[in-house]
Amino acid sequence: RGKSMNFYIKCIKSIFFKKNIFFILALTLFVSACSDNKSQENIKPPILVDTLELKSEDLALEFSYPAKLVSDYDVILKPQVSGNVVEKLFKAGDLVSKNQTLFIIEQNKFKASVDGAYGKALRARAEFENTSKDFQRNKILFEKKAISQKEFDTSKAAYTSARAELISARAELANARIDLNHTEIKAPFDGIVGDSLINIGDFVSASSSELVRITNLNPIYADFYISDIDKLNITRNSIDGKWALKDINVTLNLAGQIYVGELYFIDSVIDSSSGTVKAKAIFDNNDSILLPGAFATVTSSGFIQKDGFKIPQIAIQQGQNEIYVYVMSEGKAIKTNVNISYQNNEYAIISKGLKNGDKLILNNFKKIYPNADIVEMRKK
Repeated sequence: RGKSMNFYIKCIKSIFFKKNIFFILALTLFVSACSDNKSQENIKPPILVDTLELKSEDLALEFSYPAKLVSDYDVILKPQVSGNVVEKLFKAGDLVSKNQTLFIIEQNKFKASVDGAYGKALRARAEFENTSKDFQRNKILFEKKAISQKEFDTSKAAYTSARAELISARAELANARIDLNHTEIKAPFDGIVGDSLINIGDFVSASSSELVRITNLNPIYADFYISDIDKLNITRNSIDGKWALKDINVTLNLAGQIYVGELYFIDSVIDSSSGTVKAKAIFDNNDSILLPGAFATVTSSGFIQKDGFKIPQIAIQQGQNEIYVYVMSEGKAIKTNVNISYQNNEYAIISKGLKNGDKLILNNFKKIYPNADIVEMRKK
């Protein structure tokens, strides 16, 4: 009976032990399955991206700036003599030529002054000729000691005085003729005249009354301002040989019409208040289509970036103190710092940081991070 009891106890222990083993195995399998599920949940799928394979090339650069058309000859005419205006010989908006008469000031007084000065000059001429003959005769007589020193000195003084009077009379006549000529107000250059600022019959004062505005239209200039950064880039890259200069030209876009001109002037001083450098371009305006005061866009071309990479602006990323892009390498997104030598709203030209064959990432930047796993979806 005791043996039977021991047998039963051993059986019960064996059954209990086997059940524990099954429980432990089941628990282990359950924990392992949960762990596998969590690991699978933490594994992120690769990010799909589009790429652009890069190749360096010589790239043409263009710089565009707002501009204002101006004339280098734009003046308001003023009279050189005073008097009443008796004639106006133009209409507002007329194209006039250099030395074309625009106004006439009453001339009678000035003609009388010329006649008076002319008569005075004739008298001075006669007196000079008379004293000159006396002096020459007295000079011969003095050499022969036929007259005294006093008589010779008197004739010489009379000659010198008459000569001075003649010079003065001639100068007075010349001034009178200049004043008479100034009664005709003439155009100082080819140009277009505005509306008259005075009426016929008005009395005008020398050097103070304003008569009319005249503006030269051909050639015409475009004033514009280059940013200090562009100016420094142009200078530095040209000196370093990174930019070549080839057939530099300037175009003007005015209301959709394009006009070709030349770069006329770039200042060498940066305006500290605006951070810009003044520049000027010149354009032929034979048809007088371009008018001063109009606003347009000036574009300067002819600069060449050597061995640059042209990439879309969308690929450019900017940190606090860096500019970078992402390139694809061995299935990873690699953050690469770059140097931009030129850019506009559409693209940027990279002079440093990229190399031939790089695959530039073009999208999905909200998901991408350095060394992220990526898959190329489409290559451009």
